[in-house]
Amino acid sequence: MPASRRTSSTDGPPQPRQLPGSACEECRKRKLRCDRQRPQCGTCADAGIVCEVNHNRLARGPKKGDLKALRSRIVALERRLSLDPTNLDALSLHGDADLSQQQPLPVGSTPPPGPASDGDLSQLPSPRGTRGSIWDGSDYHAHGQLSPMTPQIPLSMQNFKFPPSPPTPPKRALIHDLMRADLDQLYFDRVHPNVPIFNQSRYFALSQQTPLTPYHSNSAPNPRLCLQYAMWTLAMALSSQFESYRDALYTETKQMLESLDMCENHHSSECPVCVEEIQAWLLLAFYEFSRTNYKRGWVTAGRAFRLVQLARLHEIDSPERAMLLQGEDPVVVEERRRTFWVAYCLDRFISLKNQWPLTLMEEVICTRLPSPELSFQSSQPIQMPFLSEAIASGDQSLFSPLAESVVLATVCGRTLSHTQVANVERTYGGSACSADFWIRHEWLAGMVNKRLDSLMQSYPVVSAAADPMLFFAFMLAHTTTINLCKVVEAGQTQGSGQWDPAVFEYQKRALRAAREIAALTKAHEHLGFFKAHIFLPLSISLAASRLISQRTQTLSDLAAQVPEGFIPTSETEYDGEIQCCLDALRKMQTFNNLAREHLQTLEQIQFQQTQQQQQQQQQTQTLLMGHVPSQSHSHGHAHGHSSGQHSLSVSHHQHQHQHIPQIQLCTY
Repeated sequence: MPASRRTSSTDGPPQPRQLPGSACEECRKRKLRCDRQRPQCGTCADAGIVCEVNHNRLARGPKKGDLKALRSRIVALERRLSLDPTNLDALSLHGDADLSQQQPLPVGSTPPPGPASDGDLSQLPSPRGTRGSIWDGSDYHAHGQLSPMTPQIPLSMQNFKFPPSPPTPPKRALIHDLMRADLDQLYFDRVHPNVPIFNQSRYFALSQQTPLTPYHSNSAPNPRLCLQYAMWTLAMALSSQFESYRDALYTETKQMLESLDMCENHHSSECPVCVEEIQAWLLLAFYEFSRTNYKRGWVTAGRAFRLVQLARLHEIDSPERAMLLQGEDPVVVEERRRTFWVAYCLDRFISLKNQWPLTLMEEVICTRLPSPELSFQSSQPIQMPFLSEAIASGDQSLFSPLAESVVLATVCGRTLSHTQVANVERTYGGSACSADFWIRHEWLAGMVNKRLDSLMQSYPVVSAAADPMLFFAFMLAHTTTINLCKVVEAGQTQGSGQWDPAVFEYQKRALRAAREIAALTKAHEHLGFFKAHIFLPLSISLAASRLISQRTQTLSDLAAQVPEGFIPTSETEYDGEIQCCLDALRKMQTFNNLAREHLQTLEQIQFQQTQQQQQQQQQTQTLLMGHVPSQSHSHGHAHGHSSGQHSLSVSHHQHQHQHIPQIQLCTY
């Protein structure tokens, strides 16, 4: 702007553009030029608001004395460098700590003796700089002075490291209303059939009242919102639509639950833990088993089990607790029952893989079995018997799919305890298969057959799409049969060495159970695996392992029957069933980490067996090549024996070939 515009139209001295003083707060906020008129500037007068001026605002720029202190530190560094230019590591290791505690030195003064200035400098390390650097001594004069052309870089900048920054908060998962409705529907379509905890009508009624903010006014997380986040996290694990949101939502959900656990004022004295917190930890454990790793899921599940015990969900229907729960909504009580039974089944499922001890013991349960799904969703739950009554009764009454899974999970848990007791008895010098062992074993086998017969009579055709929980109940029954066979085989292996005929019977049952699992898996592959139970890979892997073992035994038996001059076949009737199980695990491994772990184990076993078979075939071929007649024999000698012996040899080999199936002739 020209100077003429900044002066007044009169001939007097030039007027300043602004009056002295500070700009008002309104002009600062709106980033306008304030004319500093008092008591009201022009902008505030036009807007009709009060003109406020803050006279306590801090001055801009560095504080007084900061530049002088920096200059003193630079001088001190230059003097240290002039004493010993090769002592860079010592300065980088100790210089920053010394300078942080050092007062500014006046110009021209001598620095006090320190670990990097005076003393024995020969004890400090002296690194060798690279050729051409400013510290290699090329610019250093013999008198201990730096060349004027040498850039005076502060020594602390050579190996300067920024202080650790605070951890970046995780990216918040933005859940808008449409996504929220979509995730709710996805949960009840794919998760709820295998984890049937919630009454849908009650959930949707309460979800409208749940605030969207994760925390209360007193900074305590909202337990109901924590539960919703856990539900949405598990729903995202079974969908490819929300793959980009899954990790962020999982991290936020876990942080909310950790904060909820640290807060003590959201619990009442009568109930030390709210059921929403237990349900959220259970759903998070299912997510971690399917999407992260087994160890993390195991720890989270153990946390949920302890919360279940803390809330005393194992004795909901005891006389003392029943009196306290009088007048409470029966749907709420039924949700607590189902929460306990889901945790109870999860405890059995995760312990089967490595035969770990159980946490929720069966002997102390005073909670009735879950009500049928239809009556529960209609808000009219039916009173069911206790678990001990259902197991002790001789009738084959049909329960709901969740109750059937509870009974079969109980039998699985008893099979696991039966295995552990047998191992302890053998450890202490007891009999491998004592009378008590067989009593327990026969009872478990009879219980599995009873429940399986009841299921097959009531549901001759099972569909995984219609009822995934019922489908998994069938799988669980066959899995228990295979586990019972493994218990007997382990006892027989460590016993006296005499093979018990009862072992053959259990091996036949285990083989039939494995083939049934393979058939159910084949029927299930066309329906997709998003609705499958998260622990379905456990049953499929166990069946595939049994079939692979049987295939190896079959190939060994065929190889023993093959006459000299023949190569045994490498194909059996179990190849298709094994491949079906492996294909199912390959399809599920994209969204189920358990399937990926079991698949890697099975593929490793198959690879080792394939290598052994190839080595055996190569040895057989090498052995057979040694019996081939040499071509250097005379034709007359060969012709003399060809008329009689050739026909005998062909007829003999043809006769053996007719009685030995699946054998291929060796061609050279």
